[in-house]
Amino acid sequence: MYENAHTSKTIISSDRVKVDFRNLHTLAITLKISERCNLDCDYCYFFNAGDDSYESHSALISQDTINVLVARLKEFAAEYELRRIVIHLHGGEPLLMPKDRFNGICEEIRSNLDPIVDLALTVQTNGMLIDLEWIEMFKKYGIQVGISLDGAQKHNDAHRRDHQGRSSYEATARGIKLCQENLQQSPMILSVVDEKFDAKEIYSHFREDLGVDHFDFLLPDMNHDNFEGNAEAYGDFLIDVFDQMVNDDDSVSVRIIDHFLARIYGHGNFLFSSERYTPENLLVTVSSEGGMGPEDTIRSTKFWSGYEYRDVKETSIGEVIQDPIFQDFVYGKNTPAKACSNCCWRDVCGSGQPEHRYRSENGFDNPSVYCAGLDKFYTHVVRHLALQGESLSTLSAELV
Repeated sequence: MYENAHTSKTIISSDRVKVDFRNLHTLAITLKISERCNLDCDYCYFFNAGDDSYESHSALISQDTINVLVARLKEFAAEYELRRIVIHLHGGEPLLMPKDRFNGICEEIRSNLDPIVDLALTVQTNGMLIDLEWIEMFKKYGIQVGISLDGAQKHNDAHRRDHQGRSSYEATARGIKLCQENLQQSPMILSVVDEKFDAKEIYSHFREDLGVDHFDFLLPDMNHDNFEGNAEAYGDFLIDVFDQMVNDDDSVSVRIIDHFLARIYGHGNFLFSSERYTPENLLVTVSSEGGMGPEDTIRSTKFWSGYEYRDVKETSIGEVIQDPIFQDFVYGKNTPAKACSNCCWRDVCGSGQPEHRYRSENGFDNPSVYCAGLDKFYTHVVRHLALQGESLSTLSAELV
């Protein structure tokens, strides 16, 4: 670890890889305020992917842990001259937190960090517990709401049932409606793709039945050790979503498509990862116990088994990101696979999400398990743009 002569920011390095954080301006925190859930979703990376470390963690984060974390964030923001901090209130199900304690968490965060950085707060919930009191708290603290729903009831009930096997659909749909009626910004709906589902049905349900105009589709957290699906079928699903979107009479935002369009025109970060080698954005997960580490979607891979949390009470965030395994993950995430070196999409998707790239034998040095489907989807979108008269010379990647 040493100081660069031209900046006060620290260059972090390990014996194995070197990641330069001098350009870091945004820190995102996935804050696990609850490590229990009222649903038992069969695809959940947190509870059902083979990692059971949550069982030894507190069900709910303590106010003392929040206070220490906020102090660490202030310290890190000053050291790295951060411009922005994004805190994702996450779980489990974060709304299992009692409302008075949730209020105390948000008050501590806002009162201390608002004066020093551009602070954004989000909450990712299944929406079942949302009521008007929650709505008022979201408004009070400027919290952007994300709600998980996989489509109509027949789609949602395939994977998202409670611990007694009961449907979660009606309660979630009710929570969405409350947010739409009472929040200035409608919630972002997150839907996990199932290759067997009809994307047109789901899109129609979101738009016509629920009045949703801001949503995203997530590919399941599978990797090269366990993926047995049809990658092209996932591409077909996304193609059907795109076709519905471009034919929609109203303005609609589908995040996975919006990010792809931004990338091919040379804007924004990688579709599935931040910039290589000198990342400007960094994500750290904080558990309900105050353990800090890399983004926890990699719980769905065997990589996680080699990592130990670093206690926020004993360790600074700067020390966490110096950890060799943390460094390995950031480097692997931000470095496209060697097999992608000649791919025209390399600088668009960066080989895909890290959890989809993992293989026990060689870590993240692989294309996404969904590569064939993503290639099909990307090609379809660019072909559509060309037929609409877009000049392909304006695209940032060499696509033709």
